[in-house]
Amino acid sequence: MIKKILIIRLSSIGDVIHCTPVAKALKTAWPDCQITWLTGEVCADLIRYNPYVDECIVWSRERFEKYCGKYEFKEAWRMWRELMKIFSAREFYAVLDVHGLFLTGLIASKIKAERRIGLKDARELNFLFMTETVKPNGRHITKRYISILEPLGIFANGDDMTLVVPDKEKKFAANFLRQAGVKAGDKLAVLVPGTTWPSKNWSPEFFAKTASLLAGDFKSIICGGISEITIGHEIESRVSSSLINAIGKTNLLEMASILERASVVVAGDTGPLHMAAALKIPTVVIFGPSDPECYRPLGNTSIALFHKQKCSFCHKQNCPNGKKDCMKSVLPQEVAEAVYKLAGGLEPTAINVI
Repeated sequence: MIKKILIIRLSSIGDVIHCTPVAKALKTAWPDCQITWLTGEVCADLIRYNPYVDECIVWSRERFEKYCGKYEFKEAWRMWRELMKIFSAREFYAVLDVHGLFLTGLIASKIKAERRIGLKDARELNFLFMTETVKPNGRHITKRYISILEPLGIFANGDDMTLVVPDKEKKFAANFLRQAGVKAGDKLAVLVPGTTWPSKNWSPEFFAKTASLLAGDFKSIICGGISEITIGHEIESRVSSSLINAIGKTNLLEMASILERASVVVAGDTGPLHMAAALKIPTVVIFGPSDPECYRPLGNTSIALFHKQKCSFCHKQNCPNGKKDCMKSVLPQEVAEAVYKLAGGLEPTAINVI
């Protein structure tokens, strides 16, 4: 009998990417199983083209919680009923609640399934909705997520994340970069200045200095969403050499298509960083409030830069003392040197002054 599995991971971009080894490990162990993934609107395209996922169901946790927060309970109830209708005639062998919230646990409890499996240290009393829980194996986020398969008798290392860029988006990148003056043999450094947490943002000034330091050997392009447009303009204003500004000009998969063309990606701990890692692109990561032991890309094609402070790895969205010393301690010259180290065979021609 074919086993039907439901994975619940609604958001965010980095976490959804980190969860993709779960689907791959399932398909490797049980090639005939059918995997459905419940995810949010923002991350849907990251899962829709995943070869290990048979079906992607999209439901916006953000809109649901927004309705609840504004006391618009009629709309929230409508969204809930729509979700329940989708699952009313379905039955699964197992629901894997990787997200681990009260909301996702409640969703799991309403779905017909023999087993509901969650992580033992999940938040918001999520364990109350599970038939079984498992203690995460290891500190790194992918190791934690892959542990959810152990009750099924599946043990995997969880290192191999999956992200597929469709042909349409590949053509977008080719056209965009050609129009920006990037030739086939050019070394491309993609800089991602924005994150979802103010505490994880490296300064625009430092990104601008890094682009200047790389200008002798790399074409630099900055990528990000609409919310980072102002940051992008500030970086542009500080760079004397040519800089390609793609911030706010791409959707998620179009950004992925540009990341896929990169020789190296420079970023903080943010979704596009982990997209680049899933695409097997070398990365230089600036860490501050989040712990590199838990969130750095695995393997030898990534360099994590940080200088530990007394308050390092606080995991706070806003710096408790307002100084952001952990992020300020990593300097542009260190980042540029790490880029050259990963680039392979290049000797720095531009690293001399800050």
